[in-house]
Amino acid sequence: MDESTYSTPADSTLTPSPADTVSHIRQEPAINFTGEQRKFHRRGSVVDEKASICSRPTHHPHHTHLLRRVDIRLVPILSLLYLLCFLCRQNIGNAKTYHLMEDLHMSDKHYTLALTVFFFTYSTFDIPSNMLLKLLRPNVWLPLVTLASGIVTVGMGMSQTGDGLIIARLFLGMTECGLFPGVAYVITLWYRKKEAQFRQALFFCAASMAGAFAGLLAVGLAKMDGLGGLEGWRWIMIVEGLVTVVVAVAAFWLVLDVPARTTFLSEEEKELLLHRLSVDEFGEEEALLTPAEQERIHAEIPKTWLFKQVLTDYHLPLHIFVFLGITCPLYSISLCLPTIIMELGYNKTEANFLTVPIYISACILSLITAFVSDRIGIRAPFLAASYVVMFIGFLIAAVAPKAAYAGVFIASCGLYPAFPGALTWCANNLASAKKRSFAMAVYIGCGSLGGAMGANFYRKEDQPRFLLGHLLNLGFVSLGMVSGVVLYWRYVVENRQRDAEKARLTEEMEKDAEEGQRVGGDEEEGCRRHGFLVRKEEQLARDGDRSVWFTYVL
Repeated sequence: MDESTYSTPADSTLTPSPADTVSHIRQEPAINFTGEQRKFHRRGSVVDEKASICSRPTHHPHHTHLLRRVDIRLVPILSLLYLLCFLCRQNIGNAKTYHLMEDLHMSDKHYTLALTVFFFTYSTFDIPSNMLLKLLRPNVWLPLVTLASGIVTVGMGMSQTGDGLIIARLFLGMTECGLFPGVAYVITLWYRKKEAQFRQALFFCAASMAGAFAGLLAVGLAKMDGLGGLEGWRWIMIVEGLVTVVVAVAAFWLVLDVPARTTFLSEEEKELLLHRLSVDEFGEEEALLTPAEQERIHAEIPKTWLFKQVLTDYHLPLHIFVFLGITCPLYSISLCLPTIIMELGYNKTEANFLTVPIYISACILSLITAFVSDRIGIRAPFLAASYVVMFIGFLIAAVAPKAAYAGVFIASCGLYPAFPGALTWCANNLASAKKRSFAMAVYIGCGSLGGAMGANFYRKEDQPRFLLGHLLNLGFVSLGMVSGVVLYWRYVVENRQRDAEKARLTEEMEKDAEEGQRVGGDEEEGCRRHGFLVRKEEQLARDGDRSVWFTYVL
């Protein structure tokens, strides 16, 4: 790596905080202590030029150009894959309005079971899917699961019995489960914490746009009724499945691998990208350790320790409750919205058309909320605002049946911004990357069970008011709100405690370094400072987000 020298004020002193360390330390040729270590001095600095660029503000031209290149290559194709998979998932709701149940001789319980079984396999196979993601790599695994989802959707359209449709939905959950948690994890591999929510929102907006397209496509494709001897609802599933297959095949050449193995960036750009992510998670000081030291430290952490960290992290269940407060209402609405609207007196074509403005508005609000949240660097206040909007919407739908459309419209405008907000808040507060991979699979898998519950909220016997469904959604929204408040309070308290502990440790290190200066001069001082950085890195690698050096995102 090329190095450039720049001067610092003569009276500058070292403080081992992530914000100050790089700009006050000079690195000279390595010397051997307990491994490949470097000599640190109090004045002057030699730092990696790439690290300097990466640690500058986000508006730095080189930084911005690199980020835009990643955006163009990564976000559109992932969003398109998720849009198509979400179409495959929820087209059953549109197909229902075009006589699916009558043609397959399905009872209401049969149909509800077809909605529900999807989420059982979807949740069950989340963790194995994330393991396969790391084994097969994103550019293989993500297109592969999308391809399988398209094939299964075509099979759904060819089903001759209700039982056949249920089995197909069971397999659809198994194939689709790898895409969403996989993409959510991949985004954390490319973007810093303050950049992630907007990209998550861009990705998840594909779901709201899928809802909008689903209504429009259903109206158009249903006009193929009788073509080839097939009913209109079959063409809805077959055509959407075939389009998914074609795009998935192309995606094998379009989806990016992980940053370290991607081919569209130069080696220098990859180093810049990886460095800025490392600094974002562990602070500037990691750049002062040699690659060999970093690899040794992180390699020493056993996998069993990571599993234990996830299973004993009490923050994670609270995050899951926050997520369930969103997924239950979200899936209940996305799967049953055309039916809810039809019960207000609209015909099937009008009902499908009326879903479009809801999803488009939700998409726009998701992007605006995520953009502002990333710029400010906070999550919880925006999530709280979304929850309030959700609560108001479902309350209106429950107490004013004639205004149910307005109520569901308002609730959706809170649901869709809340989803990427909750997802990003959880991911931002998980470290290290290995723990995040496993924990996010648990988080999304448990949260997806909300779909199994939400699919049963709006029952035929509750028509036309669907009061029980609206009240159940209100209950889950309330659960999510309370969990979010508790979680936010715990993060505030723990951040304050960690700030005090970091100040104490920093003061002790400064005293130790000054003692080293008196005893052995600059070389001894540098060794003690380096030892402090190694111990800090070891603690971050071992404890992750539980480390005193980790600050929770609020």
